Amino acid sequence: MLIDPQTREFLNRKYSQELIEDVDVKVFTRGIIISGENPEHAQFSKELVKELSQINNKIKSEYLSFGNEIAKKIDLSFSPTIVIGKNDGFSIQYWGVPAGQIASSLIETISLVSQRKSGLNHSSSEKLKSIDKNVLIETYFSLDSPASSQAVLLSNRIAVELPGRIVSRAIEVKEAMKMAKISNIQALPFVLMNENSESLISGLISEEKLIYQLILNGSSNKEAVLAQMEEEEKKKKMLVDSPDYPVVLTTSNFGEAIKKYPFLVVDCWAEWCAPCLMVHPIIENLAKKYKGKIAFAKLNIDQNKEIAERFSIMSIPTLLVFKEGQNVDSIIGAMPQDALEEKIGKYLE
Repeated sequence: MLIDPQTREFLNRKYSQELIEDVDVKVFTRGIIISGENPEHAQFSKELVKELSQINNKIKSEYLSFGNEIAKKIDLSFSPTIVIGKNDGFSIQYWGVPAGQIASSLIETISLVSQRKSGLNHSSSEKLKSIDKNVLIETYFSLDSPASSQAVLLSNRIAVELPGRIVSRAIEVKEAMKMAKISNIQALPFVLMNENSESLISGLISEEKLIYQLILNGSSNKEAVLAQMEEEEKKKKMLVDSPDYPVVLTTSNFGEAIKKYPFLVVDCWAEWCAPCLMVHPIIENLAKKYKGKIAFAKLNIDQNKEIAERFSIMSIPTLLVFKEGQNVDSIIGAMPQDALEEKIGKYLE
């Protein structure tokens, strides 16, 4: 048994709350193993999907060969490959074994497909409306890379947001090298769009970077869309009244923001911090929900080290909470939205 009893209990609760529609999860394996493929990986993928389907009957598992017409139609070449949501028009694939931290992205993706919701913030969803071309997003991952699961899940979210337009293909990098799909390892994870080397993003992959490249490769109106995005970024640096988005703070406007907003929450982050990227959409949501009551802001500590030193920020993400100009709390670490709301909300009382 791959899934231990404690994890099985957690997944049972999670899926009973989150799964709405049926989700087909197909596992494709090759009958005759070719050079470079690992039959143990194929068996692992089959067993993982089988155990997930036993936890909740909305997960519909299928086990198919590479001779199947579906495999030929979507041009599969890795064994094993897992395909999620094909029956309902989604194009989400895992080439290679989804073990380790990558398994968590697969587990979460099943929920997203079942709910037919990407979980992207409103701003990202609006930008993605400009995508009018088909795009293949290939995310190369390593089983021992902490940032890989986040990158794979982000690509899958985009595929859920734009079914029929986006193919999200997660590829285990060692398998890719064996199959000669790539010849050298970039910083992991890394993303290619439509196999275009100029689209490559590597290392920690933020939502903003991925959507920027997606617009470059998938929008017929990319110049106008990117110009609008640039204007929006400029606007975010202005300290407007009652913002419904996180304003961008720097050392130069930090003091002014504390004076201007009676209740201010500052998200201190850095591009290399994977948990910070998990917090960003939560902050976006809270900024809309509490418009007029709480102002939210983002501060990149690498670009504003003086602020980090002033408030002794040793770990990120850290949220600095200010009431009437006074730093009343520092909330450290990533957490779900409801938990974060509870910590912040007590200062509204």
